[in-house]
Amino acid sequence: MSVLDDLRRNPEADIRTEGYVVEIVDGRVIMTPQGPDQDDTVFEIRSQVRDRFGKGLKTASDVLVDFPGETSLAPDVTLLTPDAVRHGNRYVCTDVLAAIEFVSLKGDPNDYITKVEKYGRFGVAAYLIVDPFTATCTLLEEPQPTGYRSRTETPFGEPVRLPLADGRIVELDTSEFPAQR
Repeated sequence: MSVLDDLRRNPEADIRTEGYVVEIVDGRVIMTPQGPDQDDTVFEIRSQVRDRFGKGLKTASDVLVDFPGETSLAPDVTLLTPDAVRHGNRYVCTDVLAAIEFVSLKGDPNDYITKVEKYGRFGVAAYLIVDPFTATCTLLEEPQPTGYRSRTETPFGEPVRLPLADGRIVELDTSEFPAQR
C-alpha cells in the first residue's frame, strides 16, 4: 500500500482528486491537472497498441507500478509483459516492458529527471516522453543506474519505433498528437 492509498482511505483527509493525476514522487505529493490533450493522447497510444497487438500486449494507464524500496509510480501508459500479474491494484516494475509519460507542465522535472533516473535504475527497457510543449517524443533506451545511455528525439508527425524489453517493436503514429505552443 502506498502513502497515496493511505491518504485516499482516510475519511478526514478530504482529498479531492477529480480531474487531477496525483502521484508521490520522491516524497512529494504532485497533483497535476489532467487535460483533454493528455487523455486523448493516452487513449490514442493505447488504441494503436490494441489495434496492432490485440490482447497480446497488456497496457495500463495511471496504474501504480511498485519499485522495491521506493515510492510507486503510475505511468500515463505502461506496456506490460503478457504474464504480468496484478498485485492488488498495481504491478511490479519487473513486469514493465516500457513506460510512456505525457508532459503536463512545460519542462516538468518529474518526467525529464526524476522518472528518467528511476525507470533507468530499475531497468525499464524503454521510456518514452511525449511532450506537447516541444511537439516531440523523446525515447530513452539502454537503462543504467543513473538513467539511460541512448536518447532519440522525434518530432510529432513522424513515427516512433518503441522497442520493448521482449524484442517486439511498437510503432506509434504521432501525427494526431496535440502540440501546445
